[in-house]
Amino acid sequence: MRATMRRSNRPPLSVLIAISMLQPFALNVLAPATPALARSLATDYATVQLTLTVYLVTVALSQLVVGPISDKVGRRPCILAGAALFALGSLLGALAQEITLLLVARAVQAAGGGTCFALSRAVVRDTASKDESASLLGYLASVMVLAPMVAPLIGGFLDAEFGWRSIFWACVVFSLVVIAGSVAFLSETAPRTQSSGLYALIRGYPDLLRDRVFLGHALALAFTSASFFAFIAGAPYVVVEHMGREPDVYGFFFMLNAIGYMVGNFVSGRFGQRLGSERLARIGIVLSVVSVLLEAVCLLVLPWTPATLFVPLALNAVGNGMTIPGGTASALSVRPDFAGAAAGLVGATQLGFGAIASILVGYLVPIWPAALVAVMLALVLTGWASLSLLPRARA
Repeated sequence: MRATMRRSNRPPLSVLIAISMLQPFALNVLAPATPALARSLATDYATVQLTLTVYLVTVALSQLVVGPISDKVGRRPCILAGAALFALGSLLGALAQEITLLLVARAVQAAGGGTCFALSRAVVRDTASKDESASLLGYLASVMVLAPMVAPLIGGFLDAEFGWRSIFWACVVFSLVVIAGSVAFLSETAPRTQSSGLYALIRGYPDLLRDRVFLGHALALAFTSASFFAFIAGAPYVVVEHMGREPDVYGFFFMLNAIGYMVGNFVSGRFGQRLGSERLARIGIVLSVVSVLLEAVCLLVLPWTPATLFVPLALNAVGNGMTIPGGTASALSVRPDFAGAAAGLVGATQLGFGAIASILVGYLVPIWPAALVAVMLALVLTGWASLSLLPRARA
């Protein structure tokens, strides 16, 4: 009966996808308009790039804050507040006349988007079993590929036809649609047996960080995700500068990784409940390790070309598409009473480790292009080692 009640509270998958899509959509939709932003606001390109940095940092911090708050006050009011913040930030961006106000707008927008993204995962865990969560999260994870692919196309079209401010107006409309869908279809999903007072706010993170099972899942997820971020950061330099190919060659071959990630998401959605979340994550990490080892062999014995770079590493994308939903479902299931805090901590560590990996690769690859493969191998092996500690932690 409890499972039936949880399913009855679950909003339609389309609503959850829309809620979770706010953050990655807004992250990528502005990229094509950055040159126009620099000209319009009379600032340099490096300063305009802060719109990305501020956004990422705020998303990470907002997930840490809103997770335990939602454990106390509920998911629904936090998601509605997050969507409203996203709308406010988008409105401020549309009206901004100087770069400082635009950066503030991006921070507000990111706080709202990060809130919605983290809590969409918590809603899934509230309304599904651990293994069913892995299946549903597989579909949500596909947003992380679809949004970066679609958003720049939309942003480029809007900038070319109506100017960069129209991008923010489009975000306002998107957020209003999400608010309407949440009001109509999203009921409260947080367990009724929430801790009272400030317990959920103060004790959630320490309790989670002391739990070795949670740490195993969270670290495995963070390190394997970071390998994907490292690849995105370093592959363009390797292909264009080191291999001497045109940027469109990189774009063509990158589709292999996008397709691979979506294949992993499909496997998670289709077979996640049958395989179980932990087994799904383990299989994904093994695929990632095998993928990067194959790439290392290719680097040693074959000419390094876009094909020998992208084809073996497409398997890493498949692995990530399985590890992320499986690992997330497992991490959020360790302490269901702190599912919101767990969702925030998992999301923040993914972004944080990804950012560190991107910076490291960005520094090393111009010096030694093969550092891309070395860093990715270190990351996936560390992720695999983190997950291999779980049985011992449980014992």
